[in-house]
Amino acid sequence: MLNILDIIRLAFNALRERRLRSALTILGIAIGPAAMVAIIGTTEGYMDTIVSQLQALGQNTVVIFPSKNYRLGDYDVDRLKVLPTVESITPFFQSRGQLRKPDGSTVIVTIYALDLNLLNKIIVGAKIAEGSIPPPTLYTSSVVGNDIVTTKSGVKYYNVGDSLTVYVAEMKDNKLVLKTVSVRISGILSPYGTVFPVNPDASIFLPLQAGKSLLGLKDYSGIFIIAKSAELVDSLVNDIKNMYGDNVDIVSLKEIAKTVTNIINVLNNLLFTVSSISFAVAFTGIMSTMFTSVVERTREIGIFKALGYSSNDILILFLFESILMTIVGVVVGITSGVVGSYFIAYRPLRLVGSWTVISEPKITVWLILRALSLSLLVGIAGGILPAWKASKMVPVEALRYE
Repeated sequence: MLNILDIIRLAFNALRERRLRSALTILGIAIGPAAMVAIIGTTEGYMDTIVSQLQALGQNTVVIFPSKNYRLGDYDVDRLKVLPTVESITPFFQSRGQLRKPDGSTVIVTIYALDLNLLNKIIVGAKIAEGSIPPPTLYTSSVVGNDIVTTKSGVKYYNVGDSLTVYVAEMKDNKLVLKTVSVRISGILSPYGTVFPVNPDASIFLPLQAGKSLLGLKDYSGIFIIAKSAELVDSLVNDIKNMYGDNVDIVSLKEIAKTVTNIINVLNNLLFTVSSISFAVAFTGIMSTMFTSVVERTREIGIFKALGYSSNDILILFLFESILMTIVGVVVGITSGVVGSYFIAYRPLRLVGSWTVISEPKITVWLILRALSLSLLVGIAGGILPAWKASKMVPVEALRYE
């Protein structure tokens, strides 16, 4: 009976004698785990980042926007703030502008005018790195995102107390004109990252009064509503729907996060199925290689049996060859998949507008184990039939094979 060392030695010798064929088979085996690790790892990394960004705005935050020809005003704020599920509320004005930096570059910024005291509730985790939040009466003072005052390389252009000149689009006499708006920096936010529907790093936050007096807007762009708890969000959304019907669009960040999570689960199952198809390449490659090996080594099999090796010894020997190629292929595939996932995730994923997602791949132990177990299963399944055929050969007929 062959011992384990003999099996390993004979398997290595057999693969070394057929280097090119073995290398091509190993390459085919590597495709499956490489595709699975790269695709699923990258996708899960992106999706986890998207969910965490949505959750960063607060699971108890609801935003309403006017729909059709409806206009939001102070009357709507008064109606909503008396709801029993509401903890805090602030209407907001929103506009887009163009900021020219000292180096001559221009960037598109989003300008919000709202109750700045609720900023850290709307954008959970937002912190003032320098300066402070201005009082509501100083409507020309602002809190700005980190990208406003610095370049991508980290060079700082503005400090607290400096003024910014922003060109804002405004409707005047039914014509779109550019209005020059000058605001003073009162506070600078710490780097935060892009989140939906707000990008704090590229935004300018002004007191609510600035919406009309500085930006020239008449109606509220929307209303931020903070529920007393995340569990009350569904009840709050239902109350708003009953009050307004189709006159407003409701964005519940909790529901978005829940929907995205469900999509992630479906997408993961789909990607797992798609990437698993690539394992068919490994299965056919292993079976083809092993059948060819059995035919070429027929006389060798006859010699083994003439020397007293049993059918089980022959079965184990050939099966171990397929397992050995599978193990090498899995190592190559998983390594390639990890490297490939980082290469794929190198470029930011652009979603809605300026909402971009930068994420590292999520390479988990569970993902590696799935790729490993499925590869080994394919390796055994592809090698078992040729190995069984080799073990059933009659010694006399095998020795006479030319």
